[in-house]
Amino acid sequence: MTAQPRIGVMGYLSIDTITTDGKVVADVPGGAALYAALGALALGGKVAMMACAGEDYPEIWLQRMAALGIDIAHVRRKSGPTRRARLATSAGGERQSAHHGEALWWDRTEALAPELPGDLRVDYLCLAPMSPALAMQAIRSANAPILADTSAAFARDDRMAVLSLSTKLSCFAPSLEETRILLPDLSDAMALRYLAASGPDVVQKRGAAGMCVCAARQGLIRRVPSLAAAEVDATGAGDATVGALAVGLATGMPLHSAAGQAAGIGARTVTGHGPSALGFAWEQTCGRLSA
Repeated sequence: MTAQPRIGVMGYLSIDTITTDGKVVADVPGGAALYAALGALALGGKVAMMACAGEDYPEIWLQRMAALGIDIAHVRRKSGPTRRARLATSAGGERQSAHHGEALWWDRTEALAPELPGDLRVDYLCLAPMSPALAMQAIRSANAPILADTSAAFARDDRMAVLSLSTKLSCFAPSLEETRILLPDLSDAMALRYLAASGPDVVQKRGAAGMCVCAARQGLIRRVPSLAAAEVDATGAGDATVGALAVGLATGMPLHSAAGQAAGIGARTVTGHGPSALGFAWEQTCGRLSA
């Protein structure tokens, strides 16, 4: 692989409202695709994004992505609103995603499904959380190793389909919460080994506790500690970690080393509101929600 690997990031963009310790910040650029792209970019990857933006998604945010070096040639505009996420973190660290229970969010999830171009040439493809059916389409079409994440919403909606598609990946990177949803009858360690035994390398994200990794068809679990950081907002940290992980894997790094490198990007992400700590100066565009 090249020193500057080509990373494809396929997923969703959103406009977020983030509540942290009672402080509300609205109109924040978000979505797992954005954070994963910024995470890959932070480690020197050449990033191409596949996503769809609604009519209300600010053009200036797309321009900012391009200015940072993200290839947005495959970002499409579609009619209707962008997905809106409402994310809250309590003082105790408990995270809530109220939008997962909203019919409009699911409607826009279907309407804004990202599209994988047939001529895409990348060294690694990163699938941000999406429906298992959409992920399977990408797996069948892609001509590159695939790293995929999931979310609690998609895991709850069809956990057997998520488990099935995970066997076809090069690497699977669920959170601890998502692993527990997918395999509720197994301990965290047993679930990690179960997933790895089915085919992919597995990275189990554990938030402030770091990560645990298990290589494909091996039973050895290795811990990756979280790097100390003054947490301001944890939104997108897991997604940025996954994007950064794709860069390490694309350059041929061992799983444990790639995860350790990616942990540094996750730690950086939490030190600012939204994606600001990853170089996306959204504060300068706040409130400008017209094209």
